Amino acid sequence: MFRGRFTFTILIFFIFSSAATASESNADYLASTTIDSTVKNSTYFKVREALIQTEDHLSTGGDLQLNSKEIEVDKIFMKYKIEELEEGSRDPLKNAASMHFFKAKPLIERSKVFRFLQQMPKGALLHLHNTAGVSSEWIARNLSQLTGLLRCIDQKGINILTFRENPEKHKCSTQYVAINEERQKSQSQAAYNRSFENLINLYTERPELEYQTINHVWDKFQNMFSTVSDLIHYLPAYRVYLWQLLKESYDDKIIYVELRFTTFQLYDHAGQVYADEHFLTVIMEVVSSFKNQFPDFLGVKLIYAIQRHLEPNEVRNRVEMLKKFHSAYPNIVIGFDLVGQEDKGRPLIDFIEIFKEIPDTIKFFFHAGETNWYGTSTDLNLFDAVLLNTTRIGHGYALMKHPTLWNAVKERNIAVEVCPISNQVLHLVWDLRNHPGAFYLSQNIPVVICNDDPGFWGAKGLSYDYYYAIMSLASNQSGLRMLKQLVWNSISYSTLNKTEKELANGTLKRQWDLFLDDILNEHQKEAKTKQKKLN
Repeated sequence: MFRGRFTFTILIFFIFSSAATASESNADYLASTTIDSTVKNSTYFKVREALIQTEDHLSTGGDLQLNSKEIEVDKIFMKYKIEELEEGSRDPLKNAASMHFFKAKPLIERSKVFRFLQQMPKGALLHLHNTAGVSSEWIARNLSQLTGLLRCIDQKGINILTFRENPEKHKCSTQYVAINEERQKSQSQAAYNRSFENLINLYTERPELEYQTINHVWDKFQNMFSTVSDLIHYLPAYRVYLWQLLKESYDDKIIYVELRFTTFQLYDHAGQVYADEHFLTVIMEVVSSFKNQFPDFLGVKLIYAIQRHLEPNEVRNRVEMLKKFHSAYPNIVIGFDLVGQEDKGRPLIDFIEIFKEIPDTIKFFFHAGETNWYGTSTDLNLFDAVLLNTTRIGHGYALMKHPTLWNAVKERNIAVEVCPISNQVLHLVWDLRNHPGAFYLSQNIPVVICNDDPGFWGAKGLSYDYYYAIMSLASNQSGLRMLKQLVWNSISYSTLNKTEKELANGTLKRQWDLFLDDILNEHQKEAKTKQKKLN
């Protein structure tokens, strides 16, 4: 019961002062009604519904108006979603929305919600790291079978995969072993593939035991980059690897990618080493070939990302390299970022003077606030990212703790690249219903859903992250309006120019309309099949 007239009046005032969100009839009703402590239940529930509608209107997608087809598809999606959430409510062991990805993945892949999301066009992928962008399963089944692949273990106990014997470079503490020979000695091809995949995948049945702290999981995570690095640097391997990265994105209904990359020297079977510039040439060639085969794929732009633990002089050297790349490819190499475990790396403030040397035509896309700490240098990276006019914020996990900043982010239209599974696997949050992305969605803070390093935890594309976004981060009542807004956000907050965005939006709209038709047609077929069985 209400504690007097005053409390109830405050609620009504809040509804109108927040936004004119309730239906017009509800708004008129509330404006003309005097509420007192003897309010009838009917009035109470109308006010209650208006308050819920107000909050819904404030969230991501709240302003979208769905057309008649979208309304019908939304009904289908919400049926899937509510059924699944109710089942999870009854049995926590079936509640994928609350579970760690390693435990939930089999449930997700059987989910009607997930299959719906796999069919849904997703627009652009704006936060993906080159070296961990391909599924470990594909690497195990394909790259591991390339002739000449070797393995050694370095002085830190890390497995190193390579096509060249160079003990000093790899700091091997063991002899090189030929992968093909190991494979032949294995009980089966499948068994060896699983063993090989373990080298480059964080998966474990018991993540809570194997990764007891954030440092445990980050150490293994970063070691896997060392494991796979020289394998991918092999020129023939990199070409097919990059093609597969694009294909896994495209197969998940992604039409454009902004890829975080670090240049490296490629090498070939003859031992020839190619300069960093050749790396960009290879990317351009592969992307061009991919676009020729898949014309509705719009391409790739590159964000140059360097390790945040580097000394300032080395950062300055890398910035000079970035300038050279940007000058040669101004519409392709478009941005700069610092990567690595934020809690252990140098804060942005250490490099302010160097950042001043970067021309305005190169945009910032800073990882910032990827932490649970509050008031540390990692957390304060968010202030520097905003002050440095970052175009988007990578992760922004701690942003919710800073109302001045998240209001500024909203007012300045800076998108937060939310990577739900990454934040969970890398130990920031266990139950994704507690992820701060829920707050960002509730406040309509600009958000784009991203996947970060999907290859290292057995994911592909964006569907898995979208699953958690709509099932865990979003309200139980959020459906196609929020999904559509998130999809279109990916184009709006990309670095595509005006002409490119018009093309992207046109392509996306055609795909979206076909998607709606496909869902409705499938639903009609299912209904007819069900009716036949009943008859």
